[in-house]
Amino acid sequence: MSESGPLKGIQVIELAQGVAGPMAACRLADLGATVTKIEFDEGDWTRNCAPFLKDGMSNVFFSLNRGKKSVWLKSSNSNAHKTLKDLILQADIFVTDMTTQQCRDKGIDRVDSKVCAWHPQLVVAQLSAYGKHGPLSNRAGSELTSQAMAGYTRYVGQGSEASIRLGADVAGCSTAIFTVQAILAALLERNKSHQGQRIDLSLLNSLLSMKTVHLAAQSDPDTFEGPRVGGAYDPPERGWATKDKPITFAFGGAVGAEGRAGWTDFVKDLNMSHMLDDPRYDKNGRLTTGLGPLARTLKSEYEKGFKQHPSDHVVVKVREHGGFASAYLNHSELMKEPQVKAMDVMQKVKAGSAMVDALNFPAKFSNMSVQIKGDAPQLVEQVTHTNKTI
Repeated sequence: MSESGPLKGIQVIELAQGVAGPMAACRLADLGATVTKIEFDEGDWTRNCAPFLKDGMSNVFFSLNRGKKSVWLKSSNSNAHKTLKDLILQADIFVTDMTTQQCRDKGIDRVDSKVCAWHPQLVVAQLSAYGKHGPLSNRAGSELTSQAMAGYTRYVGQGSEASIRLGADVAGCSTAIFTVQAILAALLERNKSHQGQRIDLSLLNSLLSMKTVHLAAQSDPDTFEGPRVGGAYDPPERGWATKDKPITFAFGGAVGAEGRAGWTDFVKDLNMSHMLDDPRYDKNGRLTTGLGPLARTLKSEYEKGFKQHPSDHVVVKVREHGGFASAYLNHSELMKEPQVKAMDVMQKVKAGSAMVDALNFPAKFSNMSVQIKGDAPQLVEQVTHTNKTI
């Protein structure tokens, strides 16, 4: 497993489970860092999450932990704590989701101080549900509790019905992204000060940080206008029906008295010219398409015309006339989408004896290449140059 990339030579120790910490460390590995994952006893709980690859490894675990080395420690072993501390002493970065007390119990006291006294150059990223300070700082939390507390469950479903969680792990994934950003910033600072530091990140704060637009839109408690506010109370967006599958589409932008010609030409092209004489429709489509305030009211009128055409035809026509549109795609259709292929989203990597698809690094650099890594460590492997059992 050759190391290359902008973080070549950077050593990372990861002592974390689940999504946030492992995903952050995986992305650091993609950028060239050498990541060693530390697991105690039964190991990361995602090892038991279905579905499984051909060799029996969890695909969830593989996706979050590919490209890493591994050290498996047993709590009953008297040398486990010394081994862990020795590994951290050789590292540049330590990523953990353990609390202060849990770190002490593992023999790494004060690793989460402002500056680690026994390794002053160490950058420590400490992840938690609620952060290091405050009344909930020592409480356990989860993806769902973070979503509920941050108000994300209000953005799915209807205001009159029970809240619904977002299906994606937005708290864990966003925390992973912010962790990578913060670690890179801390490394830049270390280059100047020659000193490491602790970074405090939490699932709750990550979700709140992504609510920038929503919080701004909700700044006036006496009004509930606009999609950033109304979206919390509107029914789920299920798209506009066509002959075969739903699409989403929008026109917009007021230019002059009549707006852009795109919407007008579009309805003519789809034999829906009667809308031009209907006073309910604005002449640029801004109010009646997308998240416009009249879109849901007039949705069925659009669908009468759309149901005469397959979805790909409607989407092409929207784009031809300057709007934006997409059909609602399932996973198989998404992977065949020409634009997805053009973006080089997936890459084949080694997973045991097989080659599997893995998500590529999302950023494309003009003067730098990123080679994502395969193979995730087996918990029960014996000592090799990449995996150790203590």
